[in-house]
Amino acid sequence: MRARSPVTRVEAGHLVVRTELEAADGTPLAPLEVRVPIAQADLLDPTATPGVAPLVMLAAVRGEDLHVEGPVDARMATGAPQIMAALADWWDLPPLAVRVDDVYDTPADGDAVGLFFTRGVDSWSTLLDLLDEPPGDRVTHLVSVRQASPITQAVQAEIVAGHRLVAAELGLEVVEVESSAQALLSTHRRGIDTAAPALTGAGLQVAGRMHRLMLTAGHPGHVHTSTGVDSALIGPLRTGRTEVVAGNPERTRGQRVAHLLDSPLARRSLQVCGTEGTAGSCGRCGPCLITMAELAIAGDPDPAAGFAAPIDPEHVRQMALGPEMGPFMAPIIEGLPPAYEELRRAWSDAWDRANDVAPRPRWGEGAPPTLAGASLPQRVAVALRATTGQPVAPAPAPLGWREGAVALRPALDLHDEIRALADAAPGRPHAWAVVEHHIRDGARDGHQADLALALAGHHGPGPTYLPGILWAHLDPPVLDAVAVRTLLRTARTRLWWRAEGDLEPLRVLEAIEQGCLPLQVMPAAAALDLARDLPPALVPLVVSDEALAGLDLNPAAVASRLGPVVDHLLSGSAEHDLLTGAHA
Repeated sequence: MRARSPVTRVEAGHLVVRTELEAADGTPLAPLEVRVPIAQADLLDPTATPGVAPLVMLAAVRGEDLHVEGPVDARMATGAPQIMAALADWWDLPPLAVRVDDVYDTPADGDAVGLFFTRGVDSWSTLLDLLDEPPGDRVTHLVSVRQASPITQAVQAEIVAGHRLVAAELGLEVVEVESSAQALLSTHRRGIDTAAPALTGAGLQVAGRMHRLMLTAGHPGHVHTSTGVDSALIGPLRTGRTEVVAGNPERTRGQRVAHLLDSPLARRSLQVCGTEGTAGSCGRCGPCLITMAELAIAGDPDPAAGFAAPIDPEHVRQMALGPEMGPFMAPIIEGLPPAYEELRRAWSDAWDRANDVAPRPRWGEGAPPTLAGASLPQRVAVALRATTGQPVAPAPAPLGWREGAVALRPALDLHDEIRALADAAPGRPHAWAVVEHHIRDGARDGHQADLALALAGHHGPGPTYLPGILWAHLDPPVLDAVAVRTLLRTARTRLWWRAEGDLEPLRVLEAIEQGCLPLQVMPAAAALDLARDLPPALVPLVVSDEALAGLDLNPAAVASRLGPVVDHLLSGSAEHDLLTGAHA
């Protein structure tokens, strides 16, 4: 492949550096073009040197030797064959040569430092480090590269406008460069394989005053990935004036995400979206969803802040994940804290499906939505992490109270509080409360409302909260957990309807943790069957719907029932029960 000497022209307020290209057989190829605003002409390097980086890559993907007419910086001319040899080794290519006709020496007179900047996690973390450097090594220019892409000019302009706001606050200059390099390369290999030389070439085009140009890798510097921003790929791409280095080489991805939380500016201006039609962060594409999960792991109190959509585990669960997502998956699946257990499970499910791993049973799947505290999956994750250090364990038996089931008691650190609340419960003003979703899985369940009406008819009014909207049944309830707990602490008992099955573990826990006597109302036959299978202390928690009228909810009666139940539930703990049940 032959690269002619570049020609520079003025066009629509830009300097355009155009390099004509020919295939090895003499067939004309699309040219390499780089556009730089005239206002930044003092940064322009109009020689053939910057184009060497992407042209070595283009020749390699075409399987051709590269002949550059020049002029090319002597150090770049020396480094180009090293890059070609590395690519041939990585991609199993035959040996390919690089020939440069015209070589010159560039003076080492650079006084600026440039950073490729996207407002993504990696470039922001590098910028924060560079802002702490002494004069001479501190960043002075943020380089924004536009590649030919489906993103509209308006969207790209909005993205760069965001860069300029950051730069203005930090006293830096934004350099905008537009290059056709990625368009030339994209038909041959994945963007991640060719992006670093394409970006480097564009950056060197405006490095006429820079002694250092920094490009942040997605991994620590000692890790060689044979793709992306690998130090073996960009290190030799330098001139006598400008060295090209990987920024932030010591930090892992997780450390970089956590680094952003130290800077309100970085956090609020974070831009990670992979959706072509937006200049913001959509909250639905892979990069957005991964970043929100990483922010949750890092301890961000609102990891969805700045994203156009909230974290949605169901959306994550349905994602199609390719092998390139592998490096991100283990830290997310292993690192998301119990407060995000549903999200952690969603990522695990999506990754398992991508790798043809059969679904595995887990405690808490299919449990009713939480109202007064943590969800059942969260409670399981907390207990397991406390005992095993892991959020998952085999689930050989269901959670419940029948023989063969695994009991789920309150966490150990809540025992004293629960006893105090239970002791005071008989003095509460209301005999009963019904606090239960009445929309389940997109369908109306009228039994909870019927239960509340029956209780009001037999025992007088009581607190009732039945959240749920038929057309938005997955939306969070209006009252948060704190408000629901406050409501429950006005009642001596909490009742709910269940047509069949075991004593509902989550509802029992939510009631007991607020000092309420939990009572599960069932059809007469189902109540009788369940009562036969329960430990004696829990039998009073099952109530036939036919017995509601005669149910004694007076303070003394509730106290006599509640005491043995509390003793039984607090005879163990969630940590003990789940650890034992996982290895039974």
